[in-house]
Amino acid sequence: MLQSGEHIVAVVGCGSYGHDEVASALKKAVDLVEESGAVVTGGERILLKPNLLQGMPPQQCVNTHPEVLAAVADLLISRGCRVTIADSPGGGIRYTVRNLKKAYEGAGYDRVASDTGADLNYDTGFEVRSFPDGRVVKQFPLISPALTADGIVVASKAKTHILTLITGSAKNLFGLIPGLEKPLFHSRFHDPALFAGMIVDLNEMVKPRLQIIDAVTGMEGDGPTSGTPRKIGVILAGTNAFALDMVLCRLMSIDPSEVPVLAEAIKRGLIKDDMSDILVKGDPVEWYIVEGYRKPSTYLGKGKGMQKKFIFRALHHLGKIYALRPSVDREACTRCGKCQVICPGGAIRISSAGAHIDLSKCIRCYCCHEMCTSDAIRLKRGIAGQLLHKIVGD
Repeated sequence: MLQSGEHIVAVVGCGSYGHDEVASALKKAVDLVEESGAVVTGGERILLKPNLLQGMPPQQCVNTHPEVLAAVADLLISRGCRVTIADSPGGGIRYTVRNLKKAYEGAGYDRVASDTGADLNYDTGFEVRSFPDGRVVKQFPLISPALTADGIVVASKAKTHILTLITGSAKNLFGLIPGLEKPLFHSRFHDPALFAGMIVDLNEMVKPRLQIIDAVTGMEGDGPTSGTPRKIGVILAGTNAFALDMVLCRLMSIDPSEVPVLAEAIKRGLIKDDMSDILVKGDPVEWYIVEGYRKPSTYLGKGKGMQKKFIFRALHHLGKIYALRPSVDREACTRCGKCQVICPGGAIRISSAGAHIDLSKCIRCYCCHEMCTSDAIRLKRGIAGQLLHKIVGD
């Protein structure tokens, strides 16, 4: 059981993106988190993961501000860490060297690397890693730097989001899934609860060492790209993504139970709905609560969930076409029923002829493929998916 105050969240005021002010606030926040012991030590290879949704300038508040990213990089490098800045930009953007270079330059991260001595990642490889403990997803494709680093430090941006209500620490890890794999995940988990479960599984698998949220100026309204800047005036730090996002919700005057990812984390017992397991250090949260923080237009009201915008319907459709489809080899199928039991979408039934998969119900989680011990579940793309793969595949 979690004890009161087990999850530390540091809240430190930061009124501007001035270099010295950001560096001072960031150091104070991390020092507060590490009062009981360092979470990142010297000599380690650290992946510094920003929110690099698109190559857009800092004043648009789409990405983690370069001054915050630089302050985190400087702190880590001062400890003797080798720091690599890496992310895969937003859904529908191919994960290529050219696109990474464009995104780094547009967001100002090329200057961060030059000024701090951090490396910029241009390795566009990825690998699928198993996560048997996942409740929704049993395996994830992850970009190579996430697999080779000794630890991951996440520097997020405080924003509202038209699909997930907010995007802070937990949602930021979706950027570890490469390029056109993201639309596939949107398609597989088009239901908000399933998407939230996937994000929680991803966080439970990766477990970053340290979480920072750039909430000096956040985004309100139709984030993550089309909202408007709104000053909050703080930097947050901690080690638990869900705890930081709970505090971020308070700052944004948003009910955490309305955020699908946090609702799922609460349901799993990973965080408490009354925040009694969170110890806030530094400044009082009440100093920085922004009343009337504008929610996305997709928010339908308390208990009503989120309306899907065209862009996400398009991503779902693209992912559905592109995704691998499970099919059954009748001769190999032993009718053991493992696939039917494990299928979270209820898409599989067993008959005397073997397993039958209803693709209209299939959420492309591939649990059936992973659980099948007779190699009877095969994964392949449809004709349209094969064509799309030839056109856009790396």
